[in-house]
Amino acid sequence: MKQLFNTDVFSRYGGSTISERTFMGSIAGFISYGLVLSYIMASFFAPAMPSMWFLIGVGLVIPLIGCFISSSDSLPISFLGYNMIVLPIGLCLGPIANFVDPQIIQDAALLTAIITGVMGFAGITYPNLFKNLGGALFYSLLGLVVVRILQMFIPALAHLTIIDYIAAGIFSLYIGYDMYRSTTVARTFGNALHIAVSLYLDIINLFLNLLSILSSNND
Repeated sequence: MKQLFNTDVFSRYGGSTISERTFMGSIAGFISYGLVLSYIMASFFAPAMPSMWFLIGVGLVIPLIGCFISSSDSLPISFLGYNMIVLPIGLCLGPIANFVDPQIIQDAALLTAIITGVMGFAGITYPNLFKNLGGALFYSLLGLVVVRILQMFIPALAHLTIIDYIAAGIFSLYIGYDMYRSTTVARTFGNALHIAVSLYLDIINLFLNLLSILSSNND
C-alpha cells in the first residue's frame, strides 16, 4: 500500500526536532510495536477460518483507510491509523499460518529479518544507490498491484512464482529506499512514525512474498 503511493508524505509532517539517536530509535520502536502487535493478533486468530470476503474487507479495506489516517499531521491520529493497519493485517496473517509449514514460516521470518537489516544498512550507508529509485519503485509497485489483481481473476497467472520473486525484490529495494528517505527528512516523531508505517508495510509484504516462494519450492 506504501502510504497509498504517496511519495512526499514525509515532507508534510512537522513537529519538534529530536536527536538522530531518538529519531532512529523511534522508527525502530514503532516498527517493533507494529510487528509484535501483528504477531499477537496472528497467534490469537490462527485457528479461525474466515471467508474470502472477510479477508478482503478486514485485511484490505481497513488497512487502506488506516493508510489515509496515518498520513495525518496529528501524531495521535496518525498513530491510530497505524493501528488500523497492523491489527487487521495481523488478524489475517493468523489463518494463513494454517496452510503453511511452521518451519517455512520461521525460514521466511529469518530471511525477512536478514534482508531488512542488510537493505536498511545499505539505505543509510550508501544513499547514492537509492536516492534516484523513487520513481522506478513507484511505477514498479503500481505494475505489481495490477498483476496481483489480474492473478485473482486469471488462473493461469495465479501460480507464476516469478511474480513473487519480483515482488520480493521490489519490497527489498523499498526498505533501502525508505531508510534512505529517513536521512533526508526533519527528525520529528511524526516523520519517524510515517517512515515506520512505510517500513512496516515493506517488511510485511516482503515476508508474505518470501513465504509464497518458500512454500512453492517446498511443494
